[in-house]
Amino acid sequence: MFRIRPVRIKDHKEVLALAKTAGTGMSSLPQDGDVLREKIANAVRSFEGNPLRVMEENFLFVLEDVDSKHLGGTTGIVAHVGLTRPFYSYKLSTITQASSGVGVYSQEHVLHMVNDYTGATEIGSLFLHPDFRRDGIGKILSRCRYLMFAEFPHLFSDMVISEIRGVQDKDGHSPFYNNIARHFFRMEFKKADYIYATQGAQFIADLMPRYPIYVNLLPQEAQAVIGIPFAASQPAMKLLKNEGFRYEGYVDLFDAGPTMQATRQQIRTVRKSHKAKVKSIRGINSEPHMVCNTRIEDFMVAVGGVVKEGDGVAIDPSVAKAIDVKKGDMVRYAL
Repeated sequence: MFRIRPVRIKDHKEVLALAKTAGTGMSSLPQDGDVLREKIANAVRSFEGNPLRVMEENFLFVLEDVDSKHLGGTTGIVAHVGLTRPFYSYKLSTITQASSGVGVYSQEHVLHMVNDYTGATEIGSLFLHPDFRRDGIGKILSRCRYLMFAEFPHLFSDMVISEIRGVQDKDGHSPFYNNIARHFFRMEFKKADYIYATQGAQFIADLMPRYPIYVNLLPQEAQAVIGIPFAASQPAMKLLKNEGFRYEGYVDLFDAGPTMQATRQQIRTVRKSHKAKVKSIRGINSEPHMVCNTRIEDFMVAVGGVVKEGDGVAIDPSVAKAIDVKKGDMVRYAL
């Protein structure tokens, strides 16, 4: 039995180990112990309703084995991005040019550096340790955040985004980064990614040119990875598509990984979730549901049996224990 719960200060050591296992390219799960400690502390404050900055709540969850208490993964939400720390993307657009004099008509793909997602809610920090990659746990770890959107919509933007890790080689090098950003940052991809994760985006504003980049002027190896996810991130992208997220031509500034977006209210799990009072807690033979409590300070999600009972629901005892609810409490659930 596992549950997804808010991160705690005492989780630092295990979360840092998970971050190191996740590797380069996951800036939302920094491998720096001090920076991660600050991120965890901010998450704790956010769950308590006392964030460092209002509207910039950082909700970080961990996947916990209920019996062993071992942590097997992370997932998170940033309530609104770009309000005090600029959020940069490349927008892939098309420019049409024509000359009747020489009979030439052309369409060129161009990358523009933009801040279009300022104020959007970002889901990220999604990582599942290889030992836990079974029984659809990764799918639950991804989808559990949508139950929070449904229960506390006032905390989040109407626009939800997710940056998917871009293509890297076996040594952690990004062909896109090596052919663009490296010319201006003059450092390896791993170092630039580390600076972004630990110090923020100011160096991007300081060093990156603001001019459009014509895609056909880039080396073929860089062109080929624009909007393409890293192989290990393809399942996560598929899960997003199943929930109604789509790719609209925005890519990460460093590795050109696709940014997926959706309107919060149109996310499948948000639309399909239900809220009800617990009428009884008993053994149930039903299709497993995601079930959460409705308390933000210790918002927890587990998977188990749920059936309608009168004007409420009956839930399995293991689920009730995992998310700390009793008869008469409210829960939200979704298939």
